[in-house]
Amino acid sequence: MSATPARSRLFRLLIHGPRGAFRWTAFVLAVTAFAAAIPTPLYPYYESHFQFSAGVLGLVFGVYAPGVLLTLLLVAPAADSVGRKKLLYLGMALTALGAVVFALASGVLWLALARAIAGLAVGATTSVATAAMSDLEPHFDQHHVARVAVAANFGGFAVGVTLSGILVQYAAHAPQVVYLLPLVASAVGFLAVSVTPETAPKSDSRRPFRIQRIEVPPEVRRPFWVAAGAIAACYAIYGFFAALVPSYVRSELGISSPLAAAGIVALMFGMAAITQLGTAQTRDRRALMTGFPLLIVTLVALVLILPSSIWLFLPVVTSALGVAVGLTFMGSGTLVDRISPENKRSEILAGFYAAGYLSLAIPTIGVAEASTLIGLTNAGILFGSVLALAVVALYIATHRTPTPPGGGGRPRISPRRLQER
Repeated sequence: MSATPARSRLFRLLIHGPRGAFRWTAFVLAVTAFAAAIPTPLYPYYESHFQFSAGVLGLVFGVYAPGVLLTLLLVAPAADSVGRKKLLYLGMALTALGAVVFALASGVLWLALARAIAGLAVGATTSVATAAMSDLEPHFDQHHVARVAVAANFGGFAVGVTLSGILVQYAAHAPQVVYLLPLVASAVGFLAVSVTPETAPKSDSRRPFRIQRIEVPPEVRRPFWVAAGAIAACYAIYGFFAALVPSYVRSELGISSPLAAAGIVALMFGMAAITQLGTAQTRDRRALMTGFPLLIVTLVALVLILPSSIWLFLPVVTSALGVAVGLTFMGSGTLVDRISPENKRSEILAGFYAAGYLSLAIPTIGVAEASTLIGLTNAGILFGSVLALAVVALYIATHRTPTPPGGGGRPRISPRRLQER
C-alpha cells in the first residue's frame, strides 16, 4: 500500500472543517509550551534530591532561554526556505528528547541539558508554527491567528503545569512518570504535522540549508520595538512568576502540596489564555494601552501582598495578573503580525519572540540568586518592583510611538492559496 492513500485517510480522520489544519498547527505550538511546563512542580524536588542551592537551580532552568535563542535566531528564520514542516518535525523530536533526558536525569548537569533541549524545541517551533497558522487561517483573519497562538502558548503551559502537579502529588515515581505526558503530546504532534500542508512560500527540499539573519525593515522598526518591548515584559513576568511561586507557596505560605503551587502558576497562565479567547474585539494598540496599566497595578499589588503571607490574596492577584499579561501579549502579537511584510514574516516573528526569551532568563536566574542573599520574599519584592517600573517606561514609550491605524488584521492570501487559484 502506498504512503499517499494512507496519508489521505489520516488526513480525513484528523482534519475536519476549514480550520482543521490551522487548529492542528496551533496544537503543535501548544505542545512545546506544555512540555516546558512539566518540570515546574518538580523544582523543590530537584533542589532537595540533588542537593544544590536555589541559585544553582535558577541557573539550571535559566539555560532554557539560550536553547530557545539558538534555534529561534539561527534556524527558525530559514523556515521559509527549507520548509516549515521540517522545523516543526524537529521541534517535536526535540520535545520528546528533552522529556527522555529529564526522566533519566541523575544530577544537575543532566537537568541543565534537558532544559537546554526543551529550549531548542521551543525555538524551532514558536515562530514557525505562528507563521504557518497565518497561512492556514481560512478567512485570513490575522487577529484570530494572534489570539489563538498566544492562547495555545499560555493554555499549553497551564494544562502542562496542572497535569504535572497532579502526578507529582499523587503518582508513584512521579519524577519519571510525569515525562510520559510530553512524550505522548509530541507523538500526537508528529501526526499533526504530517497531515498539515506545507505553507513556506519558498520551500525547496533540494536547496541547501543556510542560516539567515533577522532584519526588520526600517519603515516598521518603531512599531516593532513597541511589540518587542511588550512581549519582553510578558516573558519577564512569566519567568519571575514561575521562579517565585513554587518556592514561595512552600516556604512562605507553608503549603507543601506540589499541586497547590502548580495550581497558582496554572491560574495565571490559564487566565492569560482565556483573555485571548474572550476579547476578540480588543485590537493591538488598544490591547497594549489597556494591558500595560493593568500590569502595573497587578505587579504593585503582588509586591504589596508578598510580605503578608496570606494565601487568599495570591489567587486573586494571580488572576488579575493573568488577564493583564493576556491583553499585553495579544496586543504585541497582533501588532507585530500586522506590520510584518509577507516575505519577512518568519524572520520578524523570530526576532519578536527572541526579545521575549531574552527577557525570560533574567528574573528566573535573578530571583533564585537574590533569594539566597536577601530571602525569597525580599527577592520577589525587588524583582516585582523593577518589573513594574519597566512596564511604566514601556507604557510611556508606547503612548509616544505612532502605530499603523486599524488593528483588526489585514487580508493576507498565502502563497499556497495563490498557487491553488
